[in-house]
Formats: sequence, structure tokens, C-alpha cells
Amino acid sequence: MKLIKKKAEFVGYVVYSVGAFPEWRCPDKDCGMSVMEEYKCCPYCGRRLKFDKSRNGSLTEVLKTWIKQHCIFSLQ
Repeated sequence: MKLIKKKAEFVGYVVYSVGAFPEWRCPDKDCGMSVMEEYKCCPYCGRRLKFDKSRNGSLTEVLKTWIKQHCIFSLQ
């Protein structure tokens, strides 16, 4: 297990029928697998994790940003 903690990368939200959950990615450049906030270490590579929860914006803002980037029409 690696002792150095690095901040996990906030990717966005995963939406299921019961709600939306934040999605995080392991900061190790060789791993990059999806991790959850409950994890202390990445289950794939063993890197210790920190989560910067202030960086994940509201679901509405994330969706608006995604729509602006991927859709032809714009929100008004």
C-alpha cells in the first residue's frame, strides 16, 4: 500500500433510478479506476485517497455544463 495520499479526481455524477451519486477517479496515472467516497484506499492499486468534496458542484450545474458542451442547442 502506498503511503502518499493524493486527491481523487471528481468526474461527475452517476444517475440511477434511486438518485444521483458523485463519481470519483483514482489519481494514480497507471490506475484511473472509479472509486467511491467511502474508500480510504483504491481497491485496484492500493493508493491512499483524499476527497475534495468542495469541488463537486451541484448536480444542476454539472448537467448544464455537460449540455452546453455536448448539445447543439443552448440553455436560456
